[in-house]
Amino acid sequence: MSGVLDLIKSSIGQQAADQVAQQVGGNQEATQRAIAAGIPLLLSALQKNAKSKSGAASLANALEKDHDGGVLGNLGALFGQSSYQSTGEQILGHVLGNRQNNVANQLGKATGLGSADVNKILANLAPVVLGAVGQAKKQNNLGVSGLQDLLKQERKSIKKQQPNLGFLEKALDSDGDGEVDLSDVLKQGSGLLSGFFKR
Repeated sequence: MSGVLDLIKSSIGQQAADQVAQQVGGNQEATQRAIAAGIPLLLSALQKNAKSKSGAASLANALEKDHDGGVLGNLGALFGQSSYQSTGEQILGHVLGNRQNNVANQLGKATGLGSADVNKILANLAPVVLGAVGQAKKQNNLGVSGLQDLLKQERKSIKKQQPNLGFLEKALDSDGDGEVDLSDVLKQGSGLLSGFFKR
């Protein structure tokens, strides 16, 4: 089965990351850290949302309608376009809901970026994450329960690769009042970065 994280890694290269960095003031290192943490965070949020049958069915419908993976081959041209950004913001609203501000604040503290810049980065990533899930769903001909299994497997895979990513669960707490120390997770040399960007 195609790994969603692998699809994303092969789509987001240095050039695409640099384009995102330019949107938030040119801080490449902080942007790379936010991307490397933001992608598994969004995948974890999707998996949480798809735990119920209705949530998974709603996601499956959205993927079939709008997210077949076509976006993955054209990121360089899309990043920075206002229509793309607007789509990403809408996806973020659906995926994170009332947890969005908490997630942006926590990731901002860890990377040194403002929460508005973190939201811009996450809005760039959201269509990529959905596109990769949609492509994996399509390639493997998955129904609703198959999609749930795929996301569950991705979450296990992420936790296995990065055992210190337990902070994701805390950052996604719906009450939004938990302080999460991401500094250790995102410090220089973290495996998070090396998975996406060759150091």
